Amino acid sequence: MGTQTRKQLEKENRREVILKAAEKIMLEKGLHGLNLDLIANETQLAKGTIYLYFKSKEEILSFLTVKARIMLYDDFLKIKNKNISSIDKLKAIIKANYLFYKKNPHYYDLFSFYEVNERLIETEEMYKTSENIANLVESIAVQAKKDGSLNPNINPMSLTWTMYGATVGIMQLMKVRGTLIKDKLNISEEALLKTFIELMENGIKK
Repeated sequence: MGTQTRKQLEKENRREVILKAAEKIMLEKGLHGLNLDLIANETQLAKGTIYLYFKSKEEILSFLTVKARIMLYDDFLKIKNKNISSIDKLKAIIKANYLFYKKNPHYYDLFSFYEVNERLIETEEMYKTSENIANLVESIAVQAKKDGSLNPNINPMSLTWTMYGATVGIMQLMKVRGTLIKDKLNISEEALLKTFIELMENGIKK
């Protein structure tokens, strides 16, 4: 192994150590509890050393966001490969999004982090993972249109992004107002989700 190759491997290994530490801290303390001082302490690296591998906390978060999006993509891909109707797949996509939010709340926060911070610019890899998710959902909507189950006046890509925006809104409502809605109105998250999915289905079916 050449010196250059060995140095590259060492650099990649060090980056992976830093990312694993950041992920551990995020899962323990939440997204906003993550900082470079804690990462330095966890990895036993000088803070300046971390800056040799990542320009900022935001750059570290971009790598973790890519991981989160790949995790969600894999969940969606399993749904696409199921032997169920196209409309049922679209409904299952929404439910899978909810289950991801419940199972991986800190990963889900990464999605919101980049949605509400206009100053943050997504990397090419982040954009690609987001595009992959959108293309997968669109392919299901296209199939629904081909098999005649989707309203022919609905554009598959427009549906994809409408579903995304509406789902993000519902998840945010659950996160911020879920307890209040349940305690004051006796409406559970499951009931909200069920109503949302039914409205979506009734609105897009032929």
